[in-house]
Amino acid sequence: MARATKSNNGGAAPTRGVSKKAKKDSSLPKRGRSAYMIWLSEVRPSLTKPGMGITEVAKVAGKLWNTLTDKKKWEQLAAEDKERYTREMAQHKANQ
Repeated sequence: MARATKSNNGGAAPTRGVSKKAKKDSSLPKRGRSAYMIWLSEVRPSLTKPGMGITEVAKVAGKLWNTLTDKKKWEQLAAEDKERYTREMAQHKANQ
């Protein structure tokens, strides 16, 4: 008599191995932050209250960002950070 093979997936089709994520190059420069992320890093301490979860802080911050009328300061900082990233990335590629 043929011996039955034991399967962990309940008789479903055999599964393939889990694909591994490519490793990041640690020498790559950090990407530029968005205007929202720069603003949030400045405002987060005043929004955070004891016992408040991360999602609650994010919801409040999102509402405040959407009602904000003058975003020029943070958009300019984001543009400068993007230029920094472009410059560092060009230098990184030249060194390889």
